[in-house]
Amino acid sequence: MSKIIRGSKGQPSPREPVRAEDTLNSKEFATIQDLLSEGEIEGFATPSKKGIARNNANYNNACLADIFLDNTAVLNVSPEDPNFTTKLNSLTATDFSFEDVTFIPKFGEGNQKPVANLENANLQKTSNTVLTNSAVVTTTSFVDSPDLSLGQHAVEVTIQFLALQKFETNGDVLGTEVNYQIQLQTNNGTFTTIVDETITGRSKDSYSREHTINLPNDTFGNANYTQAKIRVKRITADSDPDVIQDTFGVSRIEEVVYTPQAYPDCAYSTLRVSSEQFSSVPERAFRIRGIKVKIPGAGANNSGTPTVDINTGRIQYPPNYIFNGTMGAAVWCTCPSMILLDVLTNQRYGLGVHISPDQSTDAKRYESIDLFSYVQASRYANEEVTLEDGTKEARFACNVAIQGTAEAYELINELAGVMRAFPIWQTGSITLTQDSPTDSSFLFSLANVTEAGFSYSGSSLKQRHSVISVRYFNMDSREIDYEVFEDTAAIAKLGIIKKTVQAFGCTSRTQAIRLAKAILFSEQQESETVTFSTSIDAGAIVRPGSVISINDPVRSVERRSGRVKSVATIGGVSVITVDSAQDLSTFQGSNKTFSVMLPDGKVETKTLAAGNSITNNVITLSSALSQTPSANSIWMLSSTGTGGVEPQTFRVITVEEQDGVNYAITALTYIPGK
Repeated sequence: MSKIIRGSKGQPSPREPVRAEDTLNSKEFATIQDLLSEGEIEGFATPSKKGIARNNANYNNACLADIFLDNTAVLNVSPEDPNFTTKLNSLTATDFSFEDVTFIPKFGEGNQKPVANLENANLQKTSNTVLTNSAVVTTTSFVDSPDLSLGQHAVEVTIQFLALQKFETNGDVLGTEVNYQIQLQTNNGTFTTIVDETITGRSKDSYSREHTINLPNDTFGNANYTQAKIRVKRITADSDPDVIQDTFGVSRIEEVVYTPQAYPDCAYSTLRVSSEQFSSVPERAFRIRGIKVKIPGAGANNSGTPTVDINTGRIQYPPNYIFNGTMGAAVWCTCPSMILLDVLTNQRYGLGVHISPDQSTDAKRYESIDLFSYVQASRYANEEVTLEDGTKEARFACNVAIQGTAEAYELINELAGVMRAFPIWQTGSITLTQDSPTDSSFLFSLANVTEAGFSYSGSSLKQRHSVISVRYFNMDSREIDYEVFEDTAAIAKLGIIKKTVQAFGCTSRTQAIRLAKAILFSEQQESETVTFSTSIDAGAIVRPGSVISINDPVRSVERRSGRVKSVATIGGVSVITVDSAQDLSTFQGSNKTFSVMLPDGKVETKTLAAGNSITNNVITLSSALSQTPSANSIWMLSSTGTGGVEPQTFRVITVEEQDGVNYAITALTYIPGK
């Protein structure tokens, strides 16, 4: 007999109640001002690079691509987007990383006005609380403030909900919405609605919202009201507290008086952010184009006017530009020479009070500055160098934020070091000397030094390195980065000996690499110094930074320098009789040249005549010298190739007066083609 087993269905599972997400956060605002710079700046990088003028309606939105809150750009449209400028005309909420961010820039102009209509952000604030913790606001019971004091600029009102949520009969907990108004009465007239706000969402605990009501004198004039009062009204119908929790009251009404602060000559940012977006004041970073500095003006003989590349800040000098001592208008640039010049002469944040006390004219401003040396250094710094990928950039650029006080000497040397230069005090002015390609300015041999001759010394191998790590600021990541360069030949010789250096004002990876290469080259190839003493006629002319040529027969074996006895011009060429025929008969090689000190203190170099150009102690040149050398002037021969002897070149480091007659000179090896 078979059995049939039957079962019955179980009871259905109970429905899980829905609990709406807590979507409301208390909404109050913080207004933050950050000092960006002392002095007038160009502005923010993106609008400047895109050619968007300050008075353009899209300028402030473009700036938001350069403002980073907690390391996130406020505008999430990339400046690299080819349609960036077009997109600024139709931005939506999704184009911003944060809501309710308001921004106003000031550029550091001397006559700039205070920020207005942004909660009076740049004003000193004096406040007085006139009401706290009011009764619950209902549709029939609104909250009025006492009459406000006269002469107030604004009123701050904070609305507070104990909770905001709705309970359904099925157990669901949902959000709800409440509409309220804040009204203003002036001069005992009718109440006018200033704020009509609807809060939508759910908050299981206390939630607040802050509002600022500007009074009739919010344009910083005198009070133009005789009476004022604030009223808070509930518009949404009152609810059953067992079903809907949406009661609210006024936690604070505060009257505020502001004192305008324009902060002339200070560039600053004013940001207003919401507490819904940030639990605390966010970290801020700004990408700006900094202080405007004077650059060389229109050149002599219609040789053109320098301009600044809007993309890079490089000063573009016309090919045949001749500086005539006239400086142009102040503009933004990345030229380290012009930045250094500005630091030396500016009276607000630089050394102008000491160096340029009278700035009534440019002539007065720069009377203690060798302006031509700074322009020469600027031209070398702004020459383009070709990178490995075929693109070009300025040889030296300076992008730096000097955020604190510094010793003047240290800061000047840091800025000068960006372009391999150093300042010296010479003939009553500050001159800039740069390690750039240059010709020799003086000739030395045993004929014009003391009997002690030339003394040489080199750096210890222990002081040399084979790997250089350069620390620089990476503009893409906005963080400190490192670029490492290795000299394989030096590693094979010395092993791995690493040195870490700080590239002051450097934001370019390729510039950091060039710095590393320059350091290694100098340590390996320019490590020898020479010391000698000379008479006053040479010591009084030679200056630190000058390049000199030395013929030392103790080293070269051959005597290739001496003094001039006489000079004649025969057939349009110069014929020089020198002090001795010693070693002239063995003068060999190619590219034979003759150099001589002229009466004006300069060195002139000419090629030798073809064929038999040297007979005993008479040397015939291929053309006439521009000036007739004086008797006893120093001459020097040079040749290359097989059997050739080239003079040694050194860059002068120090010149020291010894006894009023002799001067001690110390110089470092100089290689022109580095």
